[in-house]
Amino acid sequence: TLNEFGRIDILVNNAAFARGPDRVPLLELDPKVFQKVLDVKINGTFYCSKLVAKVMIDQAQGGKIVNVSSGAGKSGSAQNLSYNAACFAQIGMTQSLARELGPYGVNVNCVCPSQTLTDMLQASMNEEELKSFSQIIPLKRLATVDEQVYPILFLCTREASYITGALIDV
Repeated sequence: TLNEFGRIDILVNNAAFARGPDRVPLLELDPKVFQKVLDVKINGTFYCSKLVAKVMIDQAQGGKIVNVSSGAGKSGSAQNLSYNAACFAQIGMTQSLARELGPYGVNVNCVCPSQTLTDMLQASMNEEELKSFSQIIPLKRLATVDEQVYPILFLCTREASYITGALIDV
């Protein structure tokens, strides 16, 4: 991006690992699966943010970093330790980076999506589980991808220039 456009203004950290293999009790959780989930979600956020923050600071024009975590990162859920731990950590990283990068004009925020009808979700749950999740959501349905994208886009605009360190439930 830097080579192509000469600058970087926005970073969206939206990596995740299909949770199917880690949806087991602690005593059955494979440490390699646990580590892979952390590597993708936490290390990916760390390395991308570190590289892009340096560019944004050097540009001296600020920027936007949006981390995509999960509602599970605020409340947890049973038998989903790897994903919950990674999301909790990502929320903590968001708030720390907002304080550290704010003086440079870099806004760092986090969206916490609820269950969204994605290929990854459909691959990790059966129809009955998907229907069950719908019933605990106030709107009684799963979110669409677009419903998750628009809040992220908003956080990348000038209109969100005074929002930093926020956790937005979607």
